Amino acid sequence: MGHYTDEILRNSRRINDLKNRIDETVKFRDKNEYKRKEWQKACTDFHQEYNALAFPGGYEGALDRILDGDPKAMEAAICFLEVRPYFFRSGYMFKDILRKTKKAQLSEDQRNRFNKVYDAYIKYRESRNA
Repeated sequence: MGHYTDEILRNSRRINDLKNRIDETVKFRDKNEYKRKEWQKACTDFHQEYNALAFPGGYEGALDRILDGDPKAMEAAICFLEVRPYFFRSGYMFKDILRKTKKAQLSEDQRNRFNKVYDAYIKYRESRNA
């Protein structure tokens, strides 16, 4: 695994914690003003932190950075694909990152790592369609 693995896993846990906080507070948001503010803060916290946590260097613009050959973004993309973190919208991100990384200029090591992930993904898709 690569350089960003620990960061991706740690950030994934944080996103899940933030999302869980929204899920916990939404149930009681109409109970009183304090509960509504608690829910609003949970939503604000999630939205303020999500971009930075979802992908090393921020998810906004990450796909362009991968295609542009940014070395950090490319390594982060390979690590993301290898780890396949689970958090809100990570499945969509996985597919987008997979598609962009497939087109990116990767080092030989990165290409080998990508090919392992891609082959496993294709096998997984084929098994679901069988």
